[in-house]
Amino acid sequence: MINCVIIDDEQHAIDLIKIHVEKIDYLRVLETFNNPVNAIEFLENNDVDVLFLDIEMPDISGLSFIKLLKKKIPVVVISAYKEYALEGFENEVLDYIVKPVSFERLLQATQRVLALSNSKSVAAPNAFIILKTDSKNKLLKIDLDDIIYIEGLKNYISVFTTQQRVISLLNIKSLEEKLPADRFIRTHKSYIISINKVKMVNGNQVFLKGLEQGIPISDSYKKQFFEIFRKNLIDNK
Repeated sequence: MINCVIIDDEQHAIDLIKIHVEKIDYLRVLETFNNPVNAIEFLENNDVDVLFLDIEMPDISGLSFIKLLKKKIPVVVISAYKEYALEGFENEVLDYIVKPVSFERLLQATQRVLALSNSKSVAAPNAFIILKTDSKNKLLKIDLDDIIYIEGLKNYISVFTTQQRVISLLNIKSLEEKLPADRFIRTHKSYIISINKVKMVNGNQVFLKGLEQGIPISDSYKKQFFEIFRKNLIDNK
């Protein structure tokens, strides 16, 4: 599944894109924004595979917004203005669609996104990570299957495994980018958990195998977290 975010100051433009997206079974809208500034935190804290972005907006242009993003996210520009296309591709946008957006043209753009996503997943991620520990010149190999959760503190992380706790001078975001998204998920600005280790979810806490205390699920990550488990929910029709 490809997760997308739509940013456009015109609500009718967002609504049209959403109508098209609903016809594409491998595409899902995570969130929409009329003001790009309001989208920054969401984009930084969630796994977004493609951003559908307008150019001409009141507070900041779409092209200027791309330069503000710390996380590199594939962008498909959707604009009424052809003249920004060259500058868009200079900013490495994946595609440039001129409004009004037809379903066929949006589908073509999403197929590029799908091809990019598939190319990233061809090379399977390593089944382990190597971390520098708090001991001088010591490197430690940690199997991904052994990781229960990761806690990010001010200048370091604690990796809790089935055998031990490992401390490394690393920020949690850097480690998150190296972990496979189908096996680990962020639940809070300070926590990443192993999806396979989830035992129970109760309110705003998730309980993991081998642990008594719960891990918090913050509002910023709640939607993404529950979306994964909702797909496997067995309920009355």
